[in-house]
Formats: sequence, structure tokens, C-alpha cells
Amino acid sequence: MGTVEENKNTLQRYFELFNNQDYSKGDEIIHEDFTYSWGGGFKGVEGHKQHTADIHSRVSNLQARILDMAVEENKAVVLQEWTAIHDKELNGIPATNKSYSYKYANVFEFKDGKIVRLSTEVVKDHLGVFQDLGVLPSTEEIIRNYNDSLK
Repeated sequence: MGTVEENKNTLQRYFELFNNQDYSKGDEIIHEDFTYSWGGGFKGVEGHKQHTADIHSRVSNLQARILDMAVEENKAVVLQEWTAIHDKELNGIPATNKSYSYKYANVFEFKDGKIVRLSTEVVKDHLGVFQDLGVLPSTEEIIRNYNDSLK
């Protein structure tokens, strides 16, 4: 079991690995028994590498950054923000070439000082993404249209 400071360091290294897709030290960060909470068949460093490559292939300039974190000896909750350019079809939405940001929280679990489990997308902001891409109107416009519909 790692210390809180060791786990914070591991998380920082994890985000560098994710952003750069540099797995040269992946086995120092990701446990051999690594899995995602939703399954998907991705296991260990190689499974994580596959999944990360897939995510990066869907958009350009994808960067994830830590906004805040609460870390314990075997678990952490991380609030993060991803930014990217929507230049490929994404979830059925044709490319808009717009940049967007996406905030969400994950729960990370540690074993032997490495990340062993990731509870993906515990809380996420789809509305903000679709508004950034111009697929949905602003929140203000949605509320105004709703209020107008009540008249």
C-alpha cells in the first residue's frame, strides 16, 4: 500500500502517460491486474494502452488535467478536465472542428503503489460538451425556451 504522497505522484505520472501516450514506464504506474470498472476486456498495461489509443483516435489534441483530488492510502477521487478538438465523428456527431472541454470525476484504486482499478466517468458533463460543439443551445437558451413553453 502506497502513502498518500506516493499515490499523488502516481496520479500525476498517470496523467502524463495518458496525455503523451508514453508507456515506456507504464508498468511503474499501472498494475498488471489493472481493470476498468465497466469491464470492456481491457486489462493490464496493454489493455490500458489499447483503450487510451482508441480515445485519442477519436479527437485531436486531447489533454487531461487534474483540477482537484482527494487521495487516501488505497483510493483517490480525481476531478479532471479534458480538452480536445472535435475534428472526427464522435458519438454520431460529424466533426465540427471546435474545441471543447469535458469535466468529470473518477475513482482510482491502488495496489502495490500502482493504479489497479479505474471507475470510469463517475460524474461527467455531457451537456457542456454538446454545447461547446454547437449541438445543443446554451443553458440560458434552454431555460428561456422552457419558460416560454409554459406561457
